[in-house]
Amino acid sequence: MWRPFRQLMPKEHSGPSGGLEGRTIDVGNVKVHVREAIAEGGFSCVYLARDLTNPAKQYALKHVIVQDKELLDLVQKEITVMRALKGHPNVVTLVAHAILDTGRGREALLLMEFCERSLVSALDARGTAGFYDEEQVALIFRDVCNAVFAMHCQTPPVAHRDLKAENVLLGADGAWKLCDFGSVSTNHKCFDKPEERGIEEDVIRKHTTPAYRAPEMWDLYRREVISEKVDIWALGCLMYRICYLKSAFDGESKLQILNGNYRIPELPKYCSSITSLIEEMLQSSPDARPDITQVWFRVNELLPLELQKDLPDGSPSGSAFELQTTEDEGLASAILPF
Repeated sequence: MWRPFRQLMPKEHSGPSGGLEGRTIDVGNVKVHVREAIAEGGFSCVYLARDLTNPAKQYALKHVIVQDKELLDLVQKEITVMRALKGHPNVVTLVAHAILDTGRGREALLLMEFCERSLVSALDARGTAGFYDEEQVALIFRDVCNAVFAMHCQTPPVAHRDLKAENVLLGADGAWKLCDFGSVSTNHKCFDKPEERGIEEDVIRKHTTPAYRAPEMWDLYRREVISEKVDIWALGCLMYRICYLKSAFDGESKLQILNGNYRIPELPKYCSSITSLIEEMLQSSPDARPDITQVWFRVNELLPLELQKDLPDGSPSGSAFELQTTEDEGLASAILPF
C-alpha cells in the first residue's frame, strides 16, 4: 500500500530522526513490534508493524516528528477525522494513536490498518493489463465516493482537499479505502481579505496536489467560496485517471485548469453516462458541479442492478463535527524506548 508513496515524498529530508525499526512500543493499548520503514516524508515515516499478541496481524505505523504547532494541528486533524469515520468500510481504520512528549519534543504515532496496495500502483499496472471496463470503473469510484459522502455529511461538511489516486488504498477485504486526512478543512469561505488570502494560498500550496487542485484554489481572486466542492473537482480528475490511466491536467499548468482545458480521449470508448459525469464534476464554477449525493447516485446507476446499493448512511459518528486543533489535546507524557 505505502510503497508507491516513497518517490512522492520530499527529497530534502531523510525522515524523522531516531528510526523505530526493531523496537517494541505501545500505541494506546496495542503493543507492536516495529519492522521496516515502508514510506518516508520530511518529518514522518511509515513502518510495517506486527501485533505482539497476534503476530499474524499487521499494521501501518505512522511516526511523525512534531516540530511546530502547524504540524501538530495537521496531525490532530488527521486523528480527529479518522476517529469520526472509524468503522467506515471505505476509510483506512485508525486502530490507536498517541501524541508523546519524549523529553526532546513531541512525536505522534498513528497505528492504522495495513493495506497492501494503492490505487496509483493498480493504475500503473494497467499499462499491460489494459483499460478498466465500465463496471470496474464504477466499483472503484463508488468506494471512493462512499468515503467522501461520509465526510461531506458531517456538520459542517468536511472537505478532504487532497483526493488523488495515491490516497486510495486496497484493503484486505477487497474494498478501496481513503487515507491521508491531514489536509482536511471545514473552513468554507470566500477569502476576500488580503491577509487571509495570503495564508490560504500558502495552505493550498503546501497541502494540496496541483493536478487535482480546483480552479477556485488556484485563483483566490475569483472570489468563489472554497468548500467541499473542491473534492468534487478532484473526483472528476480521479475518475478521468481511472478511466484513461493518465491525468486530465498537467498539474503545473494553472491556466490549463482555470480554462478547463482538457479533452476526453476517443479510446477507450466509455458510455456517455461516464464521460458526462466527468465533465460535470470538472465544471470551472463550484456552484455548477454536482454534490456528492448526486455523484454517488450517478455512479451507482452505472452498475448492473445486482451490484447497485442503497445510499449509505452519513457519518458513523452521527454527531456534529469539530476539527480538533487544541495544542494539548491528546498529549501523553511518555518516553519512547529509544
